[in-house]
Amino acid sequence: MKDDQTILEARAKKIRGLGKKQESPGESAMVVCFLLAGEYYSIESIYVSEVLRMKGLTLIPGAPSFVVGVMNNRGKIIPVINLKFLFNLKEKGLIETTTIIVLKKGEMEFGIVADAIEGTREIFFNTLSSPPVTIQGIGAEYIKGIAQDGQILLNGDHVLTDKTFIVNQK
Repeated sequence: MKDDQTILEARAKKIRGLGKKQESPGESAMVVCFLLAGEYYSIESIYVSEVLRMKGLTLIPGAPSFVVGVMNNRGKIIPVINLKFLFNLKEKGLIETTTIIVLKKGEMEFGIVADAIEGTREIFFNTLSSPPVTIQGIGAEYIKGIAQDGQILLNGDHVLTDKTFIVNQK
């Protein structure tokens, strides 16, 4: 009988789509889809560590406007970022149904605010169109492309390696 860790790893691979054969040509990825200020976004599931309900958020005085605060997740302090500020989207405030998508790559880990989780799906990269030139500002560099249905795919690698999100601890 397999141990729990082996079972969990097999499930994670299946969710990410690593263990399945592609039926369509072209490189693809499983993505987590979410709603942000009435717009549909997604991020590759390989960058998603977990999805949490927002609870116990602690505000940080003097933090940049896109930093909502920090939250304790099973003894680990996780910063929480609100991408609405980076994309110049209308902010209506955080409510108890707000969801936090925890992103992780290597040592970098933080949560992003989502108004709702829409589920998962497979996106083929060769079907993505470039972001429109009308998207300007700091948020534009975090967009990998736009799916045929208008869903915006975030560049998870860039989001998780951008020095903007690293707090200087001096």
